Amino acid sequence: MTENRSITNSPAQAVVFLETLAAIIEKSPVAYSATGAEDLAAHIRGMAAAVTTGASVNPGELTTTRQYAALDWHNEAVAVLFAAEHRPTFL
Repeated sequence: MTENRSITNSPAQAVVFLETLAAIIEKSPVAYSATGAEDLAAHIRGMAAAVTTGASVNPGELTTTRQYAALDWHNEAVAVLFAAEHRPTFL
């Protein structure tokens, strides 16, 4: 039995994904220097801004998507931040 389950992706979802990715990178500069992490996060936020502008993302849809994503991605961010290689940065 094969089911095709998919969620239609929207520009708002892409923007929120990029914003979340930037936040995780900025808070977790293990693979980069602190400055490198900030620069990469800023670049990713710029990509999110370009998608918002280029795709004419509805501000209401973006707000709602951010609210739902905050619930889902919070757990992912916590898992990343508390991974063994990140623990020394919290001491």
